[in-house]
Amino acid sequence: MTELKNASPRFDPEKVHVLRDVNPQKQRENFRELLRALVRIKSKETIAIKPNLGSPLPEQTGATTSLWMIEETIRYVRERRGRPILVEAPSHIHDFEQVMEVTGAGKLCRDLDVDYVDARQNTMALRPLKHDDPSGRIYNVHLAVLGADGIICLPKLKTHNRTGVTLGIKGLMGFLAVPDRHGFHRRGVTDDIVELYRRLKGQIRATIIDGTVGMEGHGPTNGRPVQMDLIIGAKDTVSVDSVGAQIMGFDAEEVDHIRIAHDLGLGKKNRRWVVHPEGNPLPFRPFERARSDNGIRTQIITFPFLSAALRMGKMGVRGRTKPIVSPVSACPTCSECATVCPTQAIDPPALMNYEACIGCGLCIPACPENALSSEGSGHKWRRVMRELTGI
Repeated sequence: MTELKNASPRFDPEKVHVLRDVNPQKQRENFRELLRALVRIKSKETIAIKPNLGSPLPEQTGATTSLWMIEETIRYVRERRGRPILVEAPSHIHDFEQVMEVTGAGKLCRDLDVDYVDARQNTMALRPLKHDDPSGRIYNVHLAVLGADGIICLPKLKTHNRTGVTLGIKGLMGFLAVPDRHGFHRRGVTDDIVELYRRLKGQIRATIIDGTVGMEGHGPTNGRPVQMDLIIGAKDTVSVDSVGAQIMGFDAEEVDHIRIAHDLGLGKKNRRWVVHPEGNPLPFRPFERARSDNGIRTQIITFPFLSAALRMGKMGVRGRTKPIVSPVSACPTCSECATVCPTQAIDPPALMNYEACIGCGLCIPACPENALSSEGSGHKWRRVMRELTGI
């Protein structure tokens, strides 16, 4: 009876819910109510929380999950007397601690006294399911995931250069050891992420997409932020991903992993959705798509020794395109760029600390005089060589 009292009459757990509100406080309230309607937690259960923290970029860029959403999920699990643990692994070329600090997730977890783990470490074999072919592929997944009673996924509404969209199913790659991530990319991603989802599906309590700020263009990290003010959630990850893809201008049929998961009976790509406030149409804002990746670059950077070298050299950040001031005389000395910089890498006027800069690009549109622009490839690689060699 206690569980039933927590259910919200506004949110049918068998449907996909699309919530739109420009008021940040209302967004939190809606998220909280949706979480209560979708997720049942028993006392002492361990719940793995899976956000998207794939790169050291702040939430304003559209690349990573909003901190308030992670916080509300942690508080709800605790309210139900469960044990939350944040489990995520950034891209194989990024440093975990840098990602946690730049995004603010590390400080949040420390403030709330919640464990957070790099899913690329301390992994264990996730073998084929009971009635599968025992010779099927083995995936190495973090122990905290395999030992959890349930999983709550908090992916992002953004594009991806290999799979079209990121969203929930693709986001499960964040549970894998580095060699497995290399293998996924080398084999083309699609079949492996569907199989990984099939094996973890029974643990996933809900998937709630953070669409407050999405990302279009060359995602998952080099795109542009798009203000959407959306939250999309349901128990069925396939359904949530399908609706998220539609909102972004993709037909679910053209997103291979969504179509295949549906065809295998792992979820429904045509489940009924409800928009809140009710009576409104499904939001639709075609995202600019990521440039198609032919896989050659991925084949190169997923060689284990090169991947490790890129990670040690922090090339995931060093290699990003960063801003330049040109001309200096155009700088209005208003400090708008410094105000939006998440790493305090700008000392107005016109002084850039490239070691501290993460290449998020937030400062460029913030300048009222357009004094900032993206560096060219020649400038970028000269800068990278100076940083690596000290010359």
